[in-house]
Amino acid sequence: MIRAPGINGLLGALRTARQVLSGRNAFQDLAQIEVARLAASTSLGHRDPGVQLEPLDLHRVSSAALWWLACRRAKRQLQQGAEVNLELCKLSFLVILAGKLRELGPLRGLSFRLAGWDVKNWMQTALRGALLDGKVIPGTKNGITARMLMMCKVEASTVCSQEPTATAQFDRLWLFVFEADLLEKELRARNAFQRALTQAFQDGEQLHFTEAELAGVPEQFKKRFTGPLQRWQKGRFKIPVGREAMNYIVPYCSVSSTRHQLFEAYYRRFGSDFHASALELLRARQQLAKQLGFRCWADYELRPLSEVAQDSHAASKLFEDCWRHLEPAVASAVQKMKGKAGVLQQPDEAYYWTLHGRAVEALKLAEYLPAEQALERLVDVLGRACNITFRALPARSWWQTGWHSGVRCFEVLDGPPLGIAAGGGRCLGYVYVELYGTWRGTRPLAPGALLLAPGHVYLGLHLQAPSMGMTKLLTPEDATMMAHELGHAVHMLCFSGSAQEFQDLPLDLLELPSTFAEVLATKPEVVGEYARHHQSGDGPPNSLLQVAQANPNFFAQKLQSWNVSLGLHSDFDAFAATPSELQDRAVSLWQRYSKVAASGSFSPLGEDAGGCLALGANQVAYLLCYLRTATLLRGKSAQGKSALKRWLSPDAAGKLRAQLLDQRFNSERLATLLPTLQEEGMSQLPHPLPPLPSESKPGLFQNLR
Repeated sequence: MIRAPGINGLLGALRTARQVLSGRNAFQDLAQIEVARLAASTSLGHRDPGVQLEPLDLHRVSSAALWWLACRRAKRQLQQGAEVNLELCKLSFLVILAGKLRELGPLRGLSFRLAGWDVKNWMQTALRGALLDGKVIPGTKNGITARMLMMCKVEASTVCSQEPTATAQFDRLWLFVFEADLLEKELRARNAFQRALTQAFQDGEQLHFTEAELAGVPEQFKKRFTGPLQRWQKGRFKIPVGREAMNYIVPYCSVSSTRHQLFEAYYRRFGSDFHASALELLRARQQLAKQLGFRCWADYELRPLSEVAQDSHAASKLFEDCWRHLEPAVASAVQKMKGKAGVLQQPDEAYYWTLHGRAVEALKLAEYLPAEQALERLVDVLGRACNITFRALPARSWWQTGWHSGVRCFEVLDGPPLGIAAGGGRCLGYVYVELYGTWRGTRPLAPGALLLAPGHVYLGLHLQAPSMGMTKLLTPEDATMMAHELGHAVHMLCFSGSAQEFQDLPLDLLELPSTFAEVLATKPEVVGEYARHHQSGDGPPNSLLQVAQANPNFFAQKLQSWNVSLGLHSDFDAFAATPSELQDRAVSLWQRYSKVAASGSFSPLGEDAGGCLALGANQVAYLLCYLRTATLLRGKSAQGKSALKRWLSPDAAGKLRAQLLDQRFNSERLATLLPTLQEEGMSQLPHPLPPLPSESKPGLFQNLR
């Protein structure tokens, strides 16, 4: 949304008045679709065919007053004896929707905060009463997420005056007396750590280098650090110390002293205050995990995952098993690097991995990945892999839709994008793709997909916008990231249940379609389908098609970051530790999967491990998804049929849709796994996916380039 308080305030008031006078409320309309999908998935197993979708107008959902009215009507329906499950589902959906719109931008300000206090009290009161009356039972199809149930607070004084028998009955009916302040404490600590992480990642002090000191750095990367005034100072560069310098200068600069200077300056940013904020987050989570009935935070977050990684010990064993298959490839590559470098030090490691991993050829492949055209071809490839059609809608102005001009809107239709009937199926929903982060100030740490409401998915890719008149070229990593987020969008739109049911699925299921799309986009045969030169339109030569595939260092870095987050959330006592002890422990966890000794100034939280720590301890879910994807793509080819034809065939796409994307899995399973939400006699539901095949681990790492 454009930030123009006066104009937006006036227009917002007019739009609110229009909806009130017409008797239409956009928030109520979205809630009705959610309830219809819940009812359809519960009884029929598929989406209600009567639901009609249309593109989301952000102007219509930017009024705190309309949101408050929609919540108030749901509350009144509850008071009048309406169906408790459906009305509570509607109210909880409106609460969750408001949080997403606040994150996106339309719902903000004092009026929204004041309305939020009212709605929060209504939700807690209604849910508390429904739980005590036995009208809402966790682990059943009631449209209330397990996380929402855990948010409900019941004061211990509620049962103090009850007779012993009544108290026993209460204990049997009631599932959880939750200390909501601990949850809020964890949220505040997480936000504080994310702010500290963002600040440390962003550009800080500037270092001055000459052209010779930046030898080897591609011109397109040096231009990122050259402002209009600096262009008059030819041969002199001011490089701000931050994550971008570590990503674009250190891996390519052939001058060792420059690499070491940037390395030391960058990790000085991760000092005692930064690690103190990480400690506060770990302490809040450790305390909350004990309250929830778990030994540690890792065990709490890993509980919903597949049995092979359902607690911290199992996850650690999985890391060890995978490292056993990966280590030979990493050790071989590092040995070759040492032959070139002599003594391989950590500040030089990224540079030698660049030489070993053909990153220069990857930059050449970027010439074939213009952002806008690559997006259009990627959605076509993904449509063929999933039997859906992405249809780009004509660009519309902010005045008409509330989305700024940089957002691309796609209508997603059921049916493959090929043949006479292409795009003739029912509308699954809409995807709003924001390529560049140009209007919200600080760029988020990572791209993301957000299921705003049934049939509406927002993708924030947060790429750096090109200079005026220039073409944005994607790196292979950008292209696979784009495919990953599009995979999320497809899953969110194809899922046959409600939005709230989707939220309670285990992470290794939620990330599987997106990981499948990501890995598919790295396959040489598939790269040739979406890569075209930004000027000539020709496809890339065969020598460049291989460079998008992951090398051993890709998975080694993943294991390092995941292991740091897992270890700090499991056996590390945050209450007894100091910031320096936290850094030492993080380094030892990182070192377990590194063949190069850590530098004395190094902090793993300055790498991807910092983002993993903010997200939690369940990042092993991504490893499970990579293992499953390797098995899916390996498959069995029919005689004479190429891998590309098999992956993008309607038959394979139909199986993917039926067995994964369209499936309504046991979303109520999460409540059966949490000790605080379990009732007497409640049986734990199994994980929705089959066990990992025994050959998946060696299969993932055997063909790494």
